[in-house]
Amino acid sequence: MSEPGPAIDVVAFGARLPVGLTPEAAAAAIRAGISRLGEHPYFLDAAGEPLKCARDALLDQASHGLSRLVPMLEHVCEQLARRLPRTARTAFLLALPEERPGFDAVVARELLERLRSSAAGRASGFEFSAQGRGHAGAFQGLAEARAMLAAGAAEACIVAGVDSYLHADTLAWLERERRLAHGRARGGIVPGEGAVGVALVTERVRKRLGVPSLARVRSVGQATEPRRLGCHEGLLGEGLSLALGAATAGLAPDAPIADVYADINGERHRSEDWGFTLLRTSALLRDGTRYVTSAGSCGDVGAATAALQVLLAARAWARGYAAGPRALAFAGSWGGARGVALLEAGEPA
Repeated sequence: MSEPGPAIDVVAFGARLPVGLTPEAAAAAIRAGISRLGEHPYFLDAAGEPLKCARDALLDQASHGLSRLVPMLEHVCEQLARRLPRTARTAFLLALPEERPGFDAVVARELLERLRSSAAGRASGFEFSAQGRGHAGAFQGLAEARAMLAAGAAEACIVAGVDSYLHADTLAWLERERRLAHGRARGGIVPGEGAVGVALVTERVRKRLGVPSLARVRSVGQATEPRRLGCHEGLLGEGLSLALGAATAGLAPDAPIADVYADINGERHRSEDWGFTLLRTSALLRDGTRYVTSAGSCGDVGAATAALQVLLAARAWARGYAAGPRALAFAGSWGGARGVALLEAGEPA
């Protein structure tokens, strides 16, 4: 489905990733191909080899779960509180990891409670709520933010995502599901972690605040993939094609999208999903086989993926290396959710 309404402006970012503790540093490192993939100091894979991962080196290497998620999110909240002009009400829409061993509904509730009671949460005045799950979760947040801003339910919205796979139960589950990258598994992920937040306002509010637009979210498309992972036919890009069509409805065919930000992370089904989608929608893209992915630098960052894609697009425009004024970001959650955002370059204050 497509979420109607005018474009909304991105006016601030916050980020904490293995390659950088600020949005600018993280985006520059990913652009430069800097990688923080390495061996975990004590986690091992099923063969007894050191686990290949990307981790936040400032966190206690023995910590897991909320002890990793909360500090990363508080760091992002502090950045956004400093960078975002003070507004009457700011809704904070948080994309969470999909339920799995190591992260369930109880942990999700406690994470939100910790944020609401933390010093960062009190200082910022953000109103926290969960919105979306998994890699595509923040696209649901972007769609909800557009609706809230258009209806006047909030003056500003922050769409954020946070994830960390560095939990013994999560890593054991990834191994059982054959989703962990090593020599015996075809198409697994390198587990990573991180948090990214995107602050959004309407054009009217942005002009009143006198701040530049770092990027614009022109439209958001969402759909559900009808086929299950591991089915006999494999994924054929049906859900992703629907989401992409919804996000690009009305786009002039003489203005193809130049840049693509993908969730390709080493899993075979993601490459297949995008490949079949390209067969249906190649006319919309200048070259859909060329895309930007952060997995080689940060590993798979799960629910932080979609927000990170918006950051990478905005920094590409800010630094002048984007191929054109429009970009496409897409991601798919393991549970079947698919999300696509059509992004445009912003304008000065």
